[in-house]
Amino acid sequence: MVLFFDERLAFNKLKSQLSQDILMTDSAAQSITCATISEIPQDSKMEELPRSGRAEGELTIMQLDDFLIRVIYFWGYPEEMYRFHEVCQRFARIFLKPVRCSPDELLIIAARNGQQARCTIAKNRGATDFNGMLGWAAQKGKSKICILAVEWGASDFNRMLRDAAYGGQLAICQLAKKWGATDLDGMLGNAALRGQKDLCLLAMKWGTTNFNHMLSYASFGGHKSLCEMAMNWGATSFNNMLRCAAVRGKFELCIIAKGLGASDFNGMLRSAAINGNLDSCQLAKEWGATNFNMMLHGAASGGNEFACTLAKEWGATDFNEIIRVSAKYGHENTCILAKEWGATNFDELLYIAAQYGKKNICILAKKWGETGFNGMLCGAARGGQKEICILAVEWGATDISTMRAIALQYGQRAIRALARKWLRKNARIAEE
Repeated sequence: MVLFFDERLAFNKLKSQLSQDILMTDSAAQSITCATISEIPQDSKMEELPRSGRAEGELTIMQLDDFLIRVIYFWGYPEEMYRFHEVCQRFARIFLKPVRCSPDELLIIAARNGQQARCTIAKNRGATDFNGMLGWAAQKGKSKICILAVEWGASDFNRMLRDAAYGGQLAICQLAKKWGATDLDGMLGNAALRGQKDLCLLAMKWGTTNFNHMLSYASFGGHKSLCEMAMNWGATSFNNMLRCAAVRGKFELCIIAKGLGASDFNGMLRSAAINGNLDSCQLAKEWGATNFNMMLHGAASGGNEFACTLAKEWGATDFNEIIRVSAKYGHENTCILAKEWGATNFDELLYIAAQYGKKNICILAKKWGETGFNGMLCGAARGGQKEICILAVEWGATDISTMRAIALQYGQRAIRALARKWLRKNARIAEE
């Protein structure tokens, strides 16, 4: 389940509301995280859901002309989906408030909807993400918007090709190739992920031979026929097939992969834990998976508390790993869980969170009493996180020289410039 909105309080309230109102399967209920607009899953209509078996769906909570799209994505069983729909609609009316888009976000929304006039408005307001505009327009089959994006300076035709393949846009794929796109492997993978057989055939006709890539993506998407097609063409990466199928709980494909010789059940266990698919975790354990610390790593990277708990019950003990991974991906809930279980490496929180730009984890570490702000400054310098560098200095970091050296080592030009500015300012103050 993925939610996108800014209000952390509202997020926590919805999580609590869902726990109270809905009895969900473990794999569906226990993977609630926040996402940025670029991480929102792609469109899937409620009315297309089957009435039995597993299903996927996307619910748009709120969409206003110049405001962010509010989306909740749910993966589980249909009978849960419709109850979930009711709870979220009620929640949206009570808690969610619109937040005005930045120019680039407005540009992306307009490109998705094929609104040429709004694209122009966004550009006039200062939008510059024309490659993002090109990608979204390609995915939605908006050829006029694609042409406009190229006129404004977009040049990432490989992204255009990949996104068009993801959206099943044959004509846009051909246009991208005409303009110079060469990433046929990316096209093949995205087409396989979405079950676009005609585009897989087209990619092969154009010369791609990376059928193991196709097998992995088709497994992740749960497309048995495309998996069989990839294997007929020569794909043999059955362990990748096993891991990718486990991420999404595609049991039939897991069984097929095992029958074909896949044996990486520990990898399967980790992959299943990322999205909190506890039933897939159980299957991996039955088949012989024993590395529960690896499962703990996967669960922490996905922010899945219940998968972490299950790993602990099965014998996982590396709770410090939860801290490291959760800090990297910005999951406060699993950081808190690791603290409750006895993790001790809180000195890593600030450095890792700063390196990956996870401001919320930096704030959490400070709340817990961590004072390694120079380490935070160094981590931010390494990751090129200018905002976090500024925050670290506001909190008391003083080691600007090390920040500058790290920025030089890792090629972070913007951070080097910021460090020079601060060093000169400090020098002037010292002279005065």
